[in-house]
Amino acid sequence: MDNNNKKYEKDMVYEIASKHNIIIADEFDKVYINEKPDKKKNTGGDILLILFALPWLLVGIFNLYFGIEDICYFVHTKTICTELVQGEVSDIKQIVSEGRNRKSIFYRPVFSYSYNNEEYTYEARSTSKKREPELGKKVDIYVAPDSPDNVYIPEYKAERENAVFDLLFGGSIITVILLLYFKIRNS
Repeated sequence: MDNNNKKYEKDMVYEIASKHNIIIADEFDKVYINEKPDKKKNTGGDILLILFALPWLLVGIFNLYFGIEDICYFVHTKTICTELVQGEVSDIKQIVSEGRNRKSIFYRPVFSYSYNNEEYTYEARSTSKKREPELGKKVDIYVAPDSPDNVYIPEYKAERENAVFDLLFGGSIITVILLLYFKIRNS
């Protein structure tokens, strides 16, 4: 018998076990209990890991949320936009983002179309590094009959690609953080 184990009468065991969260093993007329070893105490490394992981977790949640929101928006607009009209790319807005040592240029197309003898414009929700579609290009635009300013443009894929990227990127970050958390917790 292990020295850590103590012999107790059965009637006292259940009272002690309930107070101290103890593992109980029966053996004949006596019951032996072995208290669980103390958990590892929190170290500075655990706190640093949490401080490192928390911003990444927030980035993952942010990207996942907006990816899901965008995909829901596209499914909804594709469902309600049923009237096909011919439109064109009337403008391409250029957005310049300057960093420390680099300059990034993004493009956001503006589409013009007419529905029920009224003119409308739609500026894409997201940007792309590619300058496409070309200025003046004719495109098919699906319009919501009840709300003609809601449109679905199958040819402009950058919005859907950005939504899928956000979804995958956010989900990947969250998955990696959770796997690290459970691996550290169980070790």
